[in-house]
Amino acid sequence: MTIIKRKHLFTVLLLQFALLLFAFRAYGAEAVIYRSVEKTEASEEKGDSRISTVQLPAGVTEEMCRYDFWRDRNSGSGIGIDDVLISEDGIKELNRLMLEGDTGNMYDLAGLKESYDADDLRSRLKNPEVPNKSELYANGSLIRDHQAYYAAIGKAIDDTGYRGVSENQYALAVKRTTMRSIPTADYIGYSAKDTDNEIVSSALNVNEPFVIRQKATVSGNTFYWGYSDHCTGWVASEDLAVCASKEEWLEAWKTEPGDTDHLVVTENCITLEPSYYDTDISEVKLTFATILKLVPDAEIPRSVGERGPWNNYVVYLPTRDDSGKYVKRVALISQHYEVSIGFLTMTQSELLRVAFNNLGDRYGWGGMLDSMDCSLFTRNVYKCFGLFLPRNTNWQLTPERLISLKDMSDEDKLYAISRMPAGTCLYFSGHTMIYTGTFEKMGYVISDTGSLSDSEGELDVRSMYSIILNPLSVRRKNGLTWLTNLHSAVLPISEENFNLVSENIAKKEHEEEKKTPSENEIVRVPVFSGQSYSSSTDTLPVDTFLGSIKNLFISLGNVEGSGVEKLSVTCIKGSKITTREKIESAECDKTTAKVKYNKASGTAVLTMKSSGTVTFNMADGKKYAVEFSVEKPKPRKNEVKELLRKNSEGTLSLSVFDLFGTNIDSGTLQILKDKGGAAAVSGNTLLIDREKKSSLKVRYDYLNKKYSIAF
Repeated sequence: MTIIKRKHLFTVLLLQFALLLFAFRAYGAEAVIYRSVEKTEASEEKGDSRISTVQLPAGVTEEMCRYDFWRDRNSGSGIGIDDVLISEDGIKELNRLMLEGDTGNMYDLAGLKESYDADDLRSRLKNPEVPNKSELYANGSLIRDHQAYYAAIGKAIDDTGYRGVSENQYALAVKRTTMRSIPTADYIGYSAKDTDNEIVSSALNVNEPFVIRQKATVSGNTFYWGYSDHCTGWVASEDLAVCASKEEWLEAWKTEPGDTDHLVVTENCITLEPSYYDTDISEVKLTFATILKLVPDAEIPRSVGERGPWNNYVVYLPTRDDSGKYVKRVALISQHYEVSIGFLTMTQSELLRVAFNNLGDRYGWGGMLDSMDCSLFTRNVYKCFGLFLPRNTNWQLTPERLISLKDMSDEDKLYAISRMPAGTCLYFSGHTMIYTGTFEKMGYVISDTGSLSDSEGELDVRSMYSIILNPLSVRRKNGLTWLTNLHSAVLPISEENFNLVSENIAKKEHEEEKKTPSENEIVRVPVFSGQSYSSSTDTLPVDTFLGSIKNLFISLGNVEGSGVEKLSVTCIKGSKITTREKIESAECDKTTAKVKYNKASGTAVLTMKSSGTVTFNMADGKKYAVEFSVEKPKPRKNEVKELLRKNSEGTLSLSVFDLFGTNIDSGTLQILKDKGGAAAVSGNTLLIDREKKSSLKVRYDYLNKKYSIAF
C-alpha cells in the first residue's frame, strides 16, 4: 500500500490535472465530457439550456407539440376547453345518423341479414377492377400482364369461394390486420418502390368485429371477404377467429357509450408482455383505439400463465385454435399503459390529449404497417370516445355536422376556424386533419400526413409520412396553402354546440356592420383566443399577438383611413412590443419605454417600463400617438380581505382587478385550492359563497406569466 504524505498531496493532484488536460488535447472531441450551450432569451426565462433535436416545421416550437399548450387557444368557440362537447346519448344518436346516412358507407354489422346468395356475391367478386395504370408491381417486380394477373385472382375466387345460399360467419380480428381490395398477400404498387400498398383499403384492430361472406385461396393463402362497420374487403384468414354463434360474437365486442365493461387503448400502441408458455397472448400488439372487454372481478383468475393480476388490467383477448375457431383468453395489460375504462368523455382537452399521444408516428396507407393514414387517424381519435366516423375523407363529410368553407376567403376561413372547438375535422380533397387551435392569427392542425412543403422558402414538396403538427400555411404541390385548399369542416359534437359555433361564425357579418364608436367611447379590440388585451378608441388599429410578454406585436396599418390618431393599449410591465409596419422612429420619455430601432427592417422594439405616450412616426409620413397603460399585477391581499370583511353574506364576486390589480382580464383564472368548497370561477370572475368558511388559493395565467393569491 502506497502512503502519500500530506505535503506531497497538492503536487500529486496537480500532476493528475495536467495528465487529464494532456489527454483532452490529445484526443480532441473524443475527450469532451459536456458542452455548454448559449442560452436564448426564452431558455433563460425557463432556466432551460437543452439543445432541441426534434425537427419541426416553420412556425412550430417544441412547446406547441404538447397538447396542453393549446388549452388556452380555443375559447373562440364559446365552449370551455373541459366542457362536454356531446353527451353519451348524443353520441349514440349521432352514430345512428351516420350509420343510416347515404354518404358514410357505414354498416350495421349486428343488423345484417343472416343469410345471403353466395353465388351472386362470388360472381361479382371474381371480376376485380384492374387499376388503370401503365405499370403495376407485385412485391417490387413488374407485372407484365395486368389483365392476366387479376384474372388469375378472379379464377381463384370462383374456384374456391362459397356457393349456394349461405349463412353469415361472425369473426373477430386476433391481430392488427389489413383489409384488401383483392385476396392476395402480394404488395401491389404503382412503382417498384411505391410506399403505399395500393390494394390496402383499411385495417382492423384486435377484437374488431368482421362478418364473413366469401372465401378465396390464392397462391396457398386463404382470405375471407366481408364487412367491418366501416368498409368491405378481404382479410387473411389466419388473422381472424370465427365465433361459434352470433351471440358469442356480440358478447365479445358489443359496447355502447356509458358502458364500463370494456377498456380502450388511448395511447399509440401497447405490446403485451412476452411469455414462453402462452404464445397466443405473448407480445400481442394492441394499437391505438383497440377495444377489449374487461374480465368481471368475480371471474379474474388467481394467475394468468405464470403471472398474477395485481397492477394489471385484466381483459378478454380473442385467439384462434388450429381450426380457426374463436377461443376467449384472459390477458393482462400493465397498469402503466394509458387506457380508458369505458369510452372517454368528449371534451376539447381530451381530444387534443389523445391525438397528441400519436405525434411523430409513421403514416400507413389504409392502415398498413400497423399504422394509420389521415382519415383512419381521425376515425380512431373519435373512436376512443365511442363515436364511429366513416372511413374515408369524402365519406366523413356527413351532412349532420358540416360547415362549408368553399366560398370563403382565407381571412374568413381563419375567422371561422378560430370559432370552432379543438378537435374539429378539417378537409381538403384527399386529406383530413384535426384542428388544435389558433396561434398568432394562424390555425394549426395535427394529422397523419403524406407529403407537403413548408410554409417558408422555395416550394419543396417532400414525403413526410408521419403524424405531424403544422400551421395551415404549409403548402401543397400546387403551391397553394392548406388553408386555401380547405373546403369543409365537420364538428362531431352535439347539435346544441354545433348551433352555438355556427352562430359565433355568423357574428362576423354583424360585427362588420357595427357603426364606428363615438370619439369618447373605449372599445376592446377583437383578438383571437389567448391573445393579450388591448383597447382603443377604434375597433381596428391595435393588434397584439400571442407569445410571452416579450413577444408581442403592434400593428398600425389598419389605422389608415379610420381618422383615429390617438390610440391606447394596456400591457404588462416588461412587455417587449415590436412594430409590424416600417416606421421612421418611435418617440417617448425614457421612463415610459426603452426603444430599440432596427434600421435594416425599419421596425422598433419597445420594452415597456411605465405608463405614458409613445409617438410612432411612420415611414409614409403619418404620425400616431399611442397611450400605453403599463401594469404590474400583484396579489391584493389586504384589499381582498377588506372586501371579504364587508361582504359576509351571499355571494361575493371578485374580478381579476380585485384580485391582482390589473385590467388585463383575457388570461385564465383558476382555483388551486378550495378548502371548504366555497368558490367557483365564472369566466374570469371568482365567486365566493360567504355562507361557507373556506381557505382559497387562486392563480391567474396571462401569456407566460402566473400570479397567485391565497386567503
